[in-house]
Amino acid sequence: MRKLNQELVKDSGFGLESIPAHQIAVYVMCGGGFLGHFAAEQPADFYIDDRVGRLPYPKAQIRQAVETLVTLSEKAGLNPHHLDPMPSFHNCGIF
Repeated sequence: MRKLNQELVKDSGFGLESIPAHQIAVYVMCGGGFLGHFAAEQPADFYIDDRVGRLPYPKAQIRQAVETLVTLSEKAGLNPHHLDPMPSFHNCGIF
């Protein structure tokens, strides 16, 4: 997998309003749970422990998505070590 150029991410036009959507995407990529919350709300401190079993996405893609979230939060002037809680998306509107 080719590494994403984070300079291109900074120039992408994504701003503060896109951070909650990126948090949810990272949460889902991690399979939810504690690991997903950790990645979405503390992306600068995120790591995947060796004890983690099967993930829905490859580790390299998850790391790249988390790195993108860090870049976007820094660009927006937020602290990537402690982002706001991610938005609730109970049921995603599916009943």
